[in-house]
Amino acid sequence: MAASPNNPMLPATPDADPLANLRDIHLPASIDAWPPAFGWWLLGGLVLIAMGLLIYSAWRYWRSQRYRREAIIELRALYSTYQREEDPQDYLRGYTELLKRVALTHYPRSQVAALTGETWVQFLDSTAQSHEFSAGAGQILIQGQYQAQTEVDVEALQRLGNLWIKRHRSLPAGVTP
Repeated sequence: MAASPNNPMLPATPDADPLANLRDIHLPASIDAWPPAFGWWLLGGLVLIAMGLLIYSAWRYWRSQRYRREAIIELRALYSTYQREEDPQDYLRGYTELLKRVALTHYPRSQVAALTGETWVQFLDSTAQSHEFSAGAGQILIQGQYQAQTEVDVEALQRLGNLWIKRHRSLPAGVTP
């Protein structure tokens, strides 16, 4: 047996094709998309929980703001009544009563119920973080409803009441009515 010139260990066969003994390349099976891996299940579950919590918190916020929406509707109705009857004293009484009811809804009764005059106006200013009640059109709330005839800027009060209903927040720290 003669040795091959390239490899001394293999026998030399002149008609043997070395590539004939090779097999085709076998590709691995394709990876299926279903069922997903555990990490995708975990991520999907976390996304669903986060969406559920977000929807629940949005619903709770929307529900907690219901009194504001109803108060705005009532304030519009009060203004419509004023436009028909043109009685500023009646508007002022209804306006004060509405703001007091809104305040009693949001703040503790012990903090709001006894407020009148200047302390009431200061409370409205501090909760809305403005000075419109004590230095602006809201000054009429101090004694206006107790007077027989007063000049009432109903449009300014309407705008101011609308803003207060939408924007009132908790009292700043250290502020007591």
